[in-house]
Amino acid sequence: MKRVVIIGGVAAGMSAASQLRRMKEKEEVEILVFEKGGDISYSACGMPYYLSGVVKEKDDLIARTKQEFEERNISVHLFHEVKEVNHTKKYIVVQNVKTQAEKEITYDELIIATGTTAVKPNFMSDNMPNVCTLKSLEDSERIYTYLQAHSVEKVTIIGGGYVGMEVAEAMKALGKEVRVIEQGKQILSILDQEMAEHLQKQLDDDILFHFEEEVEALLHSDGSVTHVQTNRQTYQTDLVIVNVGVRPNTQFLERNGLRMLENGAILVNEKLETNVPHVYAAGDCATSYHRVLKKDVHIALGTIANKQGRVLGYRLGGENREFPGVVGTSIVKVMDYEIGKTGISEREARENSLLYKAITAEAPSHASYYPGAEKIVIKLVYHPETKEILGVQMIGKEGVAKRIDVFATAITCRLTTDEITMLDLSYAPPFATVWDAVQIAAQKAE
Repeated sequence: MKRVVIIGGVAAGMSAASQLRRMKEKEEVEILVFEKGGDISYSACGMPYYLSGVVKEKDDLIARTKQEFEERNISVHLFHEVKEVNHTKKYIVVQNVKTQAEKEITYDELIIATGTTAVKPNFMSDNMPNVCTLKSLEDSERIYTYLQAHSVEKVTIIGGGYVGMEVAEAMKALGKEVRVIEQGKQILSILDQEMAEHLQKQLDDDILFHFEEEVEALLHSDGSVTHVQTNRQTYQTDLVIVNVGVRPNTQFLERNGLRMLENGAILVNEKLETNVPHVYAAGDCATSYHRVLKKDVHIALGTIANKQGRVLGYRLGGENREFPGVVGTSIVKVMDYEIGKTGISEREARENSLLYKAITAEAPSHASYYPGAEKIVIKLVYHPETKEILGVQMIGKEGVAKRIDVFATAITCRLTTDEITMLDLSYAPPFATVWDAVQIAAQKAE
């Protein structure tokens, strides 16, 4: 019987296990999953909404439990950390996190799906009860419990990325004073600066922003942090949530001969194969081929992880499927605003020496005479000769989610601005204008 070992039990790992089991009965393939933490198959993207109370129970974020997987003959080992991979002799060394006992497990095929871990700056330490990251379900429970047990009025969020801004919204929904400290010049660094600044102006009444400030120290009193000291000022706080980035959780593989990007993301091909035979990687710890940049990149998104895991399940089950790559489509909700991005920004086009033009357009979310129409700001990056769309950024209170997916499809299919203008898109006054916002932006491109 073939044995498939999977390291990591969240998105990519469990997606691969599920698809493989659908294709192969238990007599044909043994599937073993080793997960360092105590939770599997959960939605990390839903954690800010658990903190705010929109999601009532933490268990609502769990797609399937250990028991449900084991009922499908997928053997799941929680609190088991893989310490070593020996690809020459095809075994791994696993340590029980609770007992510290170690054992060797052989494999025929190995999937590395260890995800990412939160970057913890030097000013953080383990003995700070009111300083947290938000990366795992355990992190969300820690923050939730602290909020229930303590009087928290002022929350400081260090880092203005997607997670930081979602947490800012969650804390604001709970009635807290929210301060965001960002080392860079803007929030949401995937956006071009003028788009980020447009959003920041809309949020200034709700959130205190501090840009180009670097946190130097967290000041204590009676065991808890009471102030955040930056290179400019000191701010009082009751809770600090640090979200300054993630790194692939691959440190245990660094001397293993696996090819990686500089940040530790494992390089894979369209078959999700590494450079080592019988070793695959998927999800946030692995690379993806970017269809616009035409190179391997690291984009940590659950959508990508689930697709890569599914492809691996098919492949190890005997079906010849490939992962075609990504265009980096993402969306986030911050207060009343939807912010979407697909493809590349103008900054990315410059950094990669690509030929491009960029325009910015404004369009209503639906017919202006129908109540509730909102303005959508759209930045479109396109090739000046072929007129193919290279990237789009959108900000608005309504209708962004629908339209960013249209643009993602257009980029994937290499549609031109003229072809987008002639798309047969839906129209009715409550939902769109006769020329949709997507087409209004495309028409503005020369």
